[in-house]
Amino acid sequence: MGDRLVLVFGGPSAEHEVSLASASAVLSHLTARGWDVFEAGVTQDGTWLVGSGALEALLADADPARMPSGVAPVRRSGSVASLERFDGPPPVSVFGGRELAFLACHGRWGEDGTAQGLFGSYGIKIVGCGVAASAACFDKRLTKRVLAGCGLPVTKGIDLMQDEFVVDPVGVRERSASVLGEGRWFVKPARSGSSLGISVVERPDQLDAVLPEAFRWDETVLVEEYVPHRELVVGVIGREQLTVSPLGECVPVGPLYTYAEKYKLGNPRFTCPARVEPEVSDRVRELAARAYRALGCAVMARVDVFVDTRTGALLVNEVNTIPGLTEVSVFPKVMAAAGYGYADLLEELCRLADA
Repeated sequence: MGDRLVLVFGGPSAEHEVSLASASAVLSHLTARGWDVFEAGVTQDGTWLVGSGALEALLADADPARMPSGVAPVRRSGSVASLERFDGPPPVSVFGGRELAFLACHGRWGEDGTAQGLFGSYGIKIVGCGVAASAACFDKRLTKRVLAGCGLPVTKGIDLMQDEFVVDPVGVRERSASVLGEGRWFVKPARSGSSLGISVVERPDQLDAVLPEAFRWDETVLVEEYVPHRELVVGVIGREQLTVSPLGECVPVGPLYTYAEKYKLGNPRFTCPARVEPEVSDRVRELAARAYRALGCAVMARVDVFVDTRTGALLVNEVNTIPGLTEVSVFPKVMAAAGYGYADLLEELCRLADA
């Protein structure tokens, strides 16, 4: 394996600042290990800045209100004019023959298979999942259909299209009630991350108030049965042979596990290892590995599993193919419990990508 790679970050996504924070951690740790890291940053409007200082340039223009804890916008030490700038994806020659691309991108474009396809067309290997797995995992509607088709347990729910709601909001409420029954419902965009656009409703008539916010992030929204639960997090890395981490647990401060809790407050009530019985831990880890394989994941993913506090039933909630790599992110924490220090984890991911 070589020690030269392209680090890709930013992009036209609501999770732009989270990506910059992940990239900052990856860059500092890999360069400290002697890696030759070529920076490739993408602005919110899709402009590419490539070369040394690209991350600094994007951090300088980042929104401080959305920057994760511990990472702040910086003043530029040099002129952005020294970077190469492209209105769209640059030619492959720009990347200097590097054979690995570490995508520290989150949200649309970077996580949904688009960037994976781009670098695949360059003949550059991805440190992470490929196009199909990325697309299937990013779209929670597809995730649940694949998992259910493979016999894995998921929450009961329906998906709604934005035009359906605009044309017939009463019909949307009635269909939701007929499928999900009485009780609280969980509402979330099908293709978004970092808890953006999520809400909980107590009655069908409350859908009218929360669906517009969910549709702001995606034209497809999931309405699911609200399951009183504990949220367990499992890291999985590997190809044919998998390493499955010990369990972590995310305990929300309020009724929802929000963007602020994840990134601004630093997961204030995250614990690892989770306090569960050994047999529950074994079942959750087995379920995470099955979900990883069912969706065609490779190299790395974070699997979130619910434990129904009423019945003890396990439900796969989602699979994240580019988990956060900030200092407060849960994926590095659960992998540390599996024996991987942060820099060792990054190098192992690169080894798996190059295998």
